[in-house]
Parts: sequence; structure tokens; C-alpha cells
Amino acid sequence: MSRVAVFLFVGLAAVWSVDHRPTFAAERPNVVVIMGDDWSWPHASILGDQIVKTPVFDRIAREGVLFENAFVSSPSCTPSRFSIATGQHCWRLGDGVRLGGSLAKDVPVYADLLADAGYRTGFCRKGASPSRHVHRGSDPLGPKYKDFDEFMDGRTADESFCFWYGAGEPHRPYDYQASKDSEMNLSMIKVPACLPDNETVRTDIGDYYLRIQKLDRLAGQIISRLETEGELENTIVIMAGDNGMPFPRCKATLYDLGTRVPLAIRWGSNAGRGTKVIDFVSLCDLAPTILEAAKLAPPSAMTGQSRMQQIGATTSNRIEQSRDHVLVGREKHVSTRPSRAIRNSRFLYIRNFSAASWPTGEVAGKIPTYDFGTEPWPTDPPAFSFDIDPSPTKQWMRHDAAFQKDRLNLLTFGQQDEEELYDLSSDP
Repeated sequence: MSRVAVFLFVGLAAVWSVDHRPTFAAERPNVVVIMGDDWSWPHASILGDQIVKTPVFDRIAREGVLFENAFVSSPSCTPSRFSIATGQHCWRLGDGVRLGGSLAKDVPVYADLLADAGYRTGFCRKGASPSRHVHRGSDPLGPKYKDFDEFMDGRTADESFCFWYGAGEPHRPYDYQASKDSEMNLSMIKVPACLPDNETVRTDIGDYYLRIQKLDRLAGQIISRLETEGELENTIVIMAGDNGMPFPRCKATLYDLGTRVPLAIRWGSNAGRGTKVIDFVSLCDLAPTILEAAKLAPPSAMTGQSRMQQIGATTSNRIEQSRDHVLVGREKHVSTRPSRAIRNSRFLYIRNFSAASWPTGEVAGKIPTYDFGTEPWPTDPPAFSFDIDPSPTKQWMRHDAAFQKDRLNLLTFGQQDEEELYDLSSDP
């Protein structure tokens, strides 16, 4: 099937309607974004995972809106976070398309626009790092604070605020094999089909789950402070992941475990309680959504679409304002591997540009071996070969002799095809 036929088949046309918009409270809302780092769908208990426990995320979803088809613009933290801040796809952002890149000074971002309108803005922990912000000179998410408490302690009682909590969880490194000593039943973990199923991988996923649970607890502290301040009901609370889990064929890839993330939004009585939205949503929709909630017009440069109509919906059915696909892409994570993809309810089509020239990051000689108990986050270049984070899972896959003959080995470490087309109904 040709690329033209594929794109005609998946249907790029989207139908939008602004009729029958819900009525929202007149008061300007506060905004708190809780951004998990390397957190894939469906790793939350409300999403059906039987092992990981996420009571705070579940509460946000139960008391608000759960988006069941949310995707990032890029499966790499810097371009993903720039995309969220700007409301634009990462490939429109120049140097901002790559890990560690920088955003141009003249690109509008929602935090600046809110600050200009009188909002108190800020972030803690991870903003759009590891960017050095050489063009802007500052993080696009606002001034940096030690934590949410410091930010809140400095505000006046009538000051609207917008805060970004950039969690470091569940990004690696993990406490090596900590899940073995937890109450987690590792034998019950549903190992993704793109990974081998063995004790090493299950334990590594268990360690990842423990970090998701830490993220959830930290989110609970923010919710608690909002309740104490009497601000929770007038605060739009957004909780999501910035890209997929740090495992092979997940993070930094355009497969679902790299691009599909949990997303829930709570806004007191303004959001449809317990609503589930099945339409396709991109996280670059968040900026125009936040601006519309604050009664500010999104700049024309923002290509994302406001989700306000869906936030105010009272049913979980597909509503008039709909999108039947999402676009995702990447340029450079650790290695330059430019690719773009379109995903709808049945198909995933990926276009890999000059895939034969992509670097592997391998070094001559023996495949390196790391002791993750003493060196949980090796940073030498061979550790990031194939553009995959170092991990016990990756190390097992690289060293196990029998696995070298497995089809997964070729799919993970072999040369990519120029085009990939997946029928997700038969090959998820």
C-alpha cells in the first residue's frame, strides 16, 4: 500500500464544532499541571492495571475527565514538554525538536501569556530540561521554585496561579530490584508483548511501578495543599505523562508505549464528573485549553485544539468536537533518528527517514555490562546504544544468547524499515 493510499485510508480530515459549548464559572481558574516523566498508558489502576496503585490519579479521573486516547507530540522529554508549553507540534519548533534543544525567544508559551494577564506562574523540579534555554534565557514554564509549598507561600490571597510540577518519576534510575521486597506480586505483571517475559524484565517493570506510585503520592501532596488553601475546586488539575516508559521499543519510539500516555483533568463542578473521552487528544492541546479556561485567546501559532468542550461534557460518548487521529514524531533523542507517524483507532503508520543511515551507538568490542545495583544510571555513550536508556531489561536482551535468535531482537536492535504499517486490531 502506498503512503498516499495509507493517508487517504486513515483520513486526515477532522470535523470541529463550537456549538453548544458548556458554560463555565466566571472566576479565573488556577492551573496545576502534574507531569510524570516516562509514564506510559495504561499504567494506572483506573486504566485497568492490576498491579500498580495510583489512588490520586484515579481520584482526578473519577472527579473529572479521563482521556483514553491521549498522545504526546514526541516520545522524548524536551520536545514533548516544549510542545505542551507552546501548543504546537515539536517539528514546528526549530531547535526545540530535539532532546536538550532550545526554544526560540519569539515562540509564544502559555505560561508567559498567563503571566502577562496577571497570573503567578512557576514550576519545580523538571521543567523543559535538559534544555539550557540558550535562546529564551529561561524555562518556558516560568520561574523555578524549590517546591509547590514555596510557590504557594509566596502568593497573595486573590492571585490566580499556574504551576507546573515536573516530577522526576518514573524516570530512571530505579532502586535496583526494590520491587522484590515490596508487596507487589511480580508474577501478575502484564509484560508488554514487545518485551521478553522473564524475571529480570518483571522485576524491572516492578521497579518502574514503584516509581509511578511515588509520583502518585507526590501528586497527593499537591492536591492536599490545594484543599487546605480552599483552591481545589477552582483549580484545573492536569495529570499526565510526558512520554513512554524507559524500556526497549517504548520511550523514544513512535509505538504506543512511547507516545500514548495517561491523562486526566479535574476542575471541580466545571468538569464532567467521571467522564471518559475516547476521542484522540494530543498534549499540545493543553496550552489552548488552559488559555481558553483563563479567557485568553490562543495565538494563531498554536496548532493544538482546546479541549474545553470535552472537559465540560457530561457523557462519555464521542461528542461533536472530535479528532479521529493524532500525529506524532521525533527527530533526535540521544541519536538522530527522524521519523513521523499517524495513529487512528485501527492503524499506526510510521515513516522513518533514511533509516539505513541511523546510528546504533554501539562501540567496537564486547557489549558493555553494568552492575545496576552499584551504578543505577550509567552515562557513558555505549549505555544509550540504539537510542534506548540503559536498564536491566535492555542488558538482558543484549546478552542472552538464545534471545539473539528471537524476532524481538531484530525488531528492537535491527535496522528500521523506511515505512511501517500496523493493523492494531490484530497487532497491537
